[in-house]
Amino acid sequence: PAPQYNEFFYESCDLIMNISKQTVAIVNDVWTKNPPEDWQVTYLPHGVSTKYFYPITVFDKEYQSVKDMKKQLTTDKVEFIFFYNSRNIRRKMPGDVVLAFKTFCDMLPKAKADKCALVMHTQPVDENGTDLPAVVRAICPEYKVYFSDKKLDPHQLNYLYNMADVTVNMASNEGFGLGTCEALMAGTPIILNVTGGMQDQCGFRLKDKHVTAEDYNEIKSFHDDRKWKDHPDLTWGEWVKPVWP
Repeated sequence: PAPQYNEFFYESCDLIMNISKQTVAIVNDVWTKNPPEDWQVTYLPHGVSTKYFYPITVFDKEYQSVKDMKKQLTTDKVEFIFFYNSRNIRRKMPGDVVLAFKTFCDMLPKAKADKCALVMHTQPVDENGTDLPAVVRAICPEYKVYFSDKKLDPHQLNYLYNMADVTVNMASNEGFGLGTCEALMAGTPIILNVTGGMQDQCGFRLKDKHVTAEDYNEIKSFHDDRKWKDHPDLTWGEWVKPVWP
C-alpha cells in the first residue's frame, strides 16, 4: 500500500524528483489533500556515464585488464560468470543469489557446472546481512563462489561488468538498481527481481508501447506475477530476464 503517512512530508516539498517511475505514482497517490502542480512531481532517474561504464571487446586495449581481473578473482577453468554487485544486507538477498546459483548448476552436467562461477562484489560478512562464506559452505560447497571485497575505482568495476556473462540483482523493493544499470551500459545482460525501480530497467512495453511514469499512475507496479507474468500484452527487452517475486 502507498505510504499515506508521508503525505505531510510530501506537501512540505516544493519539488520531488523521483528516481523511479513507480515512485512518481506513489507520490501522486499520497499527495492528495493539496494536490501538487504537474511540475512538482517529476521522474529523474540516475545517470550512468559512458566515460566509466562501456563495453570492452577483444579488440580493445583494456581487454587484457579484463582478463587479468578474471584471473585474479577466479581460475582458468571458469567459462561462465554470474556477477553480484550489491551490499551484503538482507534486503539485497545475497543468500538467495547463492542458492539460485547452486540450483542453476545442479541442472547442468558436472563438466559444465564446474566451468561456472558466481563472483560477489560485496563484504563477505556484514552485521547487517549474512555470513556469506558460511552460506556457501552450507549449501553450495561443490561449486565456485568467489568474493571481491576490495574498493574499486569505476574503471576497475567496469572490468568486472565486462568479465561477467550476466549480472544478477534479486533485491526486494529496490529503489533503482544502480549496479544492473551500470552492467547494461557495459553491455552485460541482467537478471532482475520485478520489484521497485528495477522494473524500469526491464524495458517493459504494454501493447508494444513503452511504459511511462504517467502509465504507472494506473498500473502501480508489475510485481504481481498472477496478473503480469504471463500477460499477453506485456513484453520486455532482450537484455533482461525478469524474475517475479
